Amino acid sequence: MTRTLVLTILALAACRTAAPEKPAAASSASLQGSAVAPPAPIDPTALDRAVSPCDDFYRFACGAWLDRTEIPPDRSTWGRGFSVLAEQNLAQQRALAETAAAGKAQPDDRYAGKVGAFYAACMDEQAVEAHGLQDLQADWKKVDEVKDPTSLGLEIARLHKRGVWPAFALASDQDAKDATQVIGVVAQGGLSLPDRDYYLSDDPRSKQIRADYEAHVARMLALAGEPEVQAKQEAAAILALETRMAQSHWTRVEMRDPQRVYNRVELAGLEKLAPRFPWKAYLDALGHPGLTTFSATTPKAVEALDTLLADVPLATWKAYLRWKILADAAGERTVPKRLVDERFAFTSKAFTGQKELQARWKHCVDQTDAALGEALGQHWVRRYFAGDAKQRTQGLVSDVEGAFGRNLGQLAWMDDATRGLAREKLVAVKNKIGYPDSWRKYDTLEVDRSSFYRSAAAGSEFEVNRDLTKIGKPLDRGEWLMSPPVVNAYYNPSMNEMVFPAGILQPPFYARPWPDAVNYGAIGMVVGHELTHGFDDEGRKFDAKGNLTDWWTAQVAKEFDHRAECVVKQFSGYEAVEGDGGDKLNGELTLGENIADLGGIKLAFAAYQAARSGKAPEAAVEGFPPEQAFFVGYAQSWCTKIRPEAARVRAKTDPHSPARWRVNGPLSNTPEFAKAFQCEAGRPMVRAERCEIW
Repeated sequence: MTRTLVLTILALAACRTAAPEKPAAASSASLQGSAVAPPAPIDPTALDRAVSPCDDFYRFACGAWLDRTEIPPDRSTWGRGFSVLAEQNLAQQRALAETAAAGKAQPDDRYAGKVGAFYAACMDEQAVEAHGLQDLQADWKKVDEVKDPTSLGLEIARLHKRGVWPAFALASDQDAKDATQVIGVVAQGGLSLPDRDYYLSDDPRSKQIRADYEAHVARMLALAGEPEVQAKQEAAAILALETRMAQSHWTRVEMRDPQRVYNRVELAGLEKLAPRFPWKAYLDALGHPGLTTFSATTPKAVEALDTLLADVPLATWKAYLRWKILADAAGERTVPKRLVDERFAFTSKAFTGQKELQARWKHCVDQTDAALGEALGQHWVRRYFAGDAKQRTQGLVSDVEGAFGRNLGQLAWMDDATRGLAREKLVAVKNKIGYPDSWRKYDTLEVDRSSFYRSAAAGSEFEVNRDLTKIGKPLDRGEWLMSPPVVNAYYNPSMNEMVFPAGILQPPFYARPWPDAVNYGAIGMVVGHELTHGFDDEGRKFDAKGNLTDWWTAQVAKEFDHRAECVVKQFSGYEAVEGDGGDKLNGELTLGENIADLGGIKLAFAAYQAARSGKAPEAAVEGFPPEQAFFVGYAQSWCTKIRPEAARVRAKTDPHSPARWRVNGPLSNTPEFAKAFQCEAGRPMVRAERCEIW
């Protein structure tokens, strides 16, 4: 959502995540007070036994589930693992938010009043219908005060301050080459469509989306009160402006290069790149005067901003700012339903394929999590996350790290000098599990229960200010980039840390009573995936202290790149949208995640074998011997259906491969899988050209 845009493009783009999406049952051992029955370690009814595991393992493990499962109408994708678990956590958060809204929270819940007021403001649709448009139009009137480039810069600052991001984005981040320092990062931004290619590609689908987008903007502006003729003219001008912005952006593959996106320019450099933009006045209006340390992800985009300030009429800029305010408000559902419905109609047709708007309560839980994530999350942890789960997960993480260390000694392509530094980095990896050691404070966040428009703006302003205040301050190594109930995990190269929120430490990824084979296949693979991110094509460029530096000898780096090319070639041959018959995956865009999947499954299996060494063999699970159960448990946690519209967007924008290839891709390179299922050479699940890095 809009309020987390900067976090998404800077923090989570730098981090490497396990899941292809942010959320979209519970074991009594891992959850307290949950009424959801625990699922079986392996679901035999999900299997398609008509398919040989050696021909298509994803179909074998998930086929019956795929055939019988319908994507809920309010979702663009649905998975047996991430989505079902996220839906459960969402319902649990709802119960907590409603209790807080009713004034019945526990006395020791410090921010229950703010959580309850924010959630209640969001749920008050009658108030939104009555006052939301007035609040929006009051925002628009401030845009009318723009008279010149200086006042335009001040208005951009006002919007940035409250989490609306026209023209570019600004956030704090660690200095990539001095990870002890926090600097400001000016990032390419300002677009409304998901990627630059939607503005620049000449394929029929992109052309149609542009036409639909222009018509959509015109309808939205008219619904918000502009004369229809004016709205149409402004929509055309807005598309033209955003297209020029897109022309200055680097591609998503280019943005994956940490060397490319690190450009220390300082404040003086920004002023040189775009002298027409009032940088100092902008920072003053943003509430952060005196900041001087900056890097720019895309210098040519900053230069382009200067050109746009010179030759784009102020009337177009003002229309563009009004549109960004409106689009943000419709996305957050702080304005009347007719605007929200029009926004949904466009995004559904072009990008998601959803049949229904998400239920209001689900949206409000998501919004509350975005504004007060650690306040709501702290209560959720106390209620639903068992105290010993943190320690038990740490043991599994240590097992996977041990497997990586042993594997390092067996890599013939790595010399001793590089191997030694890799071990140093491995030992330095920090693990965060479950929830933060200290919780975020929200004392200065002011919530207006009578107006969700104002409350949402206040939540965004609080987060932007909290983020920018870190610039120039000592690095906080205890910070989390996800709230505890999130069903995901990430690796942050600048911190050299792995983070596993409590939300994912539940079935079908982990349950204490389950056999080790299934736990290591599901959550163990997630752990191995994140650890491998520290050594994928991006992560390997950061050292043990989180600094962007070349610690590889030239020959070993060459060997790595050669092996990475094998992965690029393999995944570039897969269908991007199943059944589409045309587009292929972008193997360069998905390279880091594919490397992590490859390494993750190998490490998890090795960790499982080591953990069972000297113990009696585990019993079969639903007829599968433990080695087979490991791989079935892994595959079934990724059973996923996705609508074609969403699949096409992800093919352009998502660094993760589709679920089918996240299973079949790495397993077809894994000798342990072939041995477990007795797959002979020449079968589809046994690649003749096997890709292996870690």
